[in-house]
Amino acid sequence: MSGRLVVAAVLALGATGCRTPGSAPGGPRLTARWTGADTAEFSARAEAEWCDSLHLLEIRAAAGDTGVGIALYPPDTIDAGTYPIRRPEVADTTLPPSAAIGLRWFSKTSVLGFQGDSGELTLERRPDGSLAGRFTAAARPLVGNGRLHVTGSFDALRPTRAAPGCAGQAAGGATRADRPEDEEPAADRKD
Repeated sequence: MSGRLVVAAVLALGATGCRTPGSAPGGPRLTARWTGADTAEFSARAEAEWCDSLHLLEIRAAAGDTGVGIALYPPDTIDAGTYPIRRPEVADTTLPPSAAIGLRWFSKTSVLGFQGDSGELTLERRPDGSLAGRFTAAARPLVGNGRLHVTGSFDALRPTRAAPGCAGQAAGGATRADRPEDEEPAADRKD
């Protein structure tokens, strides 16, 4: 369920006005390029939040009506390494590590939404503690036909803690919380 929530959040970015400004200079950024059923490039300020209740890191970037969202499911803490990209409904139920990705934009006549179903994301932890990564994925539309090949990267992310109960409960009604509330989130730990 939580991977699907990330994709839903990406699809709602432009409609709710809850978006990260795309014109802010410097700071954390996410860039992406997709080809296939449509071709476009995207770059915007990014943010990352650690969700304790679902044990996931959500990365979001939006500019105008275009948005990209990534959910990372680490094994324990947010460690550097390779995260296989899976369909959202699979990413949160398989053994970690795994990742889910969703993207949306307005075409000339409709809102287009895609979700990754294969690929990989490579995550790095910089010496200053920030996160950077590269990803490549195949994505399918939420409605209709056509596929995309998506490549991208992000840099200078410093995860913050999401609000308690950030995305509800994991599949099956059980939470994935596995540490006390007052413990430092895995995203902020120094390795």
